[in-house]
Amino acid sequence: MDFQDAQTPPADPIRRRAATVAMLLALALYAVVLVEHVGAVAGGSDSSGYMNHARLLASGHIHVPPRTVAGLPQADAPYFLYVPLGFKPAWNGDGLVPTYPTGFALFVLALKPIAGWRHAGDLTIILNSLGGLVATYALGRMVGLGRKWSVLGAFVVAMSPLYLWSSLQAMSDVPSLAWTTVAVVAALKSRERAPWALAAGAAIAIDVLLRPSNLLAFLPVAIALGLSPRRWILLIMGGLPGAIFYAVHSSSAYGSYFSTGYGDSSSEFSGGFVPATLRHYARWMPVLFTPLVALVCGLPWLRREKVCTRWLLGTWILAFVTFYSVYKYTHETWWYLRFLLPAAPALVVGSLLVLRSLLSRAQPRFDPGRSASAFAAALAIVAALSWWSIRDLPALSIGRSELRYGYVADWMLENVPSDAVCLTMQASGALFYYTPFTFIRWDSLDSGNVGKVEAAIRKSGRPLYAVLFPFEIDEQHVLQKRMPGHWTQVGKVQDVTIWRRAFDAAKP
Repeated sequence: MDFQDAQTPPADPIRRRAATVAMLLALALYAVVLVEHVGAVAGGSDSSGYMNHARLLASGHIHVPPRTVAGLPQADAPYFLYVPLGFKPAWNGDGLVPTYPTGFALFVLALKPIAGWRHAGDLTIILNSLGGLVATYALGRMVGLGRKWSVLGAFVVAMSPLYLWSSLQAMSDVPSLAWTTVAVVAALKSRERAPWALAAGAAIAIDVLLRPSNLLAFLPVAIALGLSPRRWILLIMGGLPGAIFYAVHSSSAYGSYFSTGYGDSSSEFSGGFVPATLRHYARWMPVLFTPLVALVCGLPWLRREKVCTRWLLGTWILAFVTFYSVYKYTHETWWYLRFLLPAAPALVVGSLLVLRSLLSRAQPRFDPGRSASAFAAALAIVAALSWWSIRDLPALSIGRSELRYGYVADWMLENVPSDAVCLTMQASGALFYYTPFTFIRWDSLDSGNVGKVEAAIRKSGRPLYAVLFPFEIDEQHVLQKRMPGHWTQVGKVQDVTIWRRAFDAAKP
């Protein structure tokens, strides 16, 4: 079976060069927007987990000792007391190990010589975001969409509030989209030149290192690759180095070649989540990728397109949509649909194939692929719909919000004694990355162990501070319920407050 011929009739060379320049300028403008708003710092659980993991890999270690209070070693402390977000106690008792996969961390490690530890995350996510758009365009071309239609597909992805939101922080979703799409495009190219299968194998390996569930991408890659034994051998050769690295790292970090830092998460998957998730898909996918995405439902009946194209895109979409339909968190909020981003290019390109078919019998002036004015109108409509959605969603503000973590760490380094112990939870990963402070997790404290922990801090003679986000004050009431006493606010960085405990003023 063959795929749609991606070739189009030769265009005027001058117009083609002008179009290429216009696309490059648009991509550069998008990069400027990302640079203006990015905040891929060590922040909450995911982002600090990736950034701390990168530092560990740079040091040549996977296990790291916890920062403890004298007289209260990790073995005698509440289980997660000294464990920053993004880590967990090692399986063999040898300190702490990262929870999150290595893929994003490896990118950060590779780009650190260029951007430094402070901005390597920014460069990582920006390059992957731009790469994801180029890969989406390439996918459209490979399955037979013309240049204008393929540009439109990349534009829909670029303007998605979900894509923007995920392109401004240290998360693996956008890189997963980019490398899943690269793997499929390379596999399709291997039908023309077999060595492209090597690149497909390497891309699949990177994809799985980014997130183990990205192994789902193997399904569309297999369809794109076809039955050629040579291409399959090259695919395996391309992916083998990544597979070996994955096995060696997992064995050292988690005690098994096939384990992940997530551990046994089977309890988080259930068919009972499907109805709520399907409603969530129906509610949010048209908002996040424009109402055009609904047209993808017509892909199986699109007889104009070749069977392989329909199977490729349909399998790709269904693999991710089905897998995450039974996941506990997918339906909870709009930005949890980031798990579906690896399938977004297939979703958008499939929708445009259906739309192109619907417009094929219309007059050329209504077809974006045949009319410059219709193409411009389509871009304007997508931009308007996306901007309408972005107004109500924190798509562009998330990066600057993430920068709080670095600012808080800077304030702590300048204003807090170096031997201080910090009561925190949300900021624990950031403090572990940016500072040398010892911290204790408030979510590990209760009435049965808080006295023991406080006694160790008192005996050590070290000052005790608290670094708390608004929800930790207003909803969790940390200072009243977890470690009550006489607390005085000594600083504030944006909406994050810093407190000092006066031990002699009051006892819990």
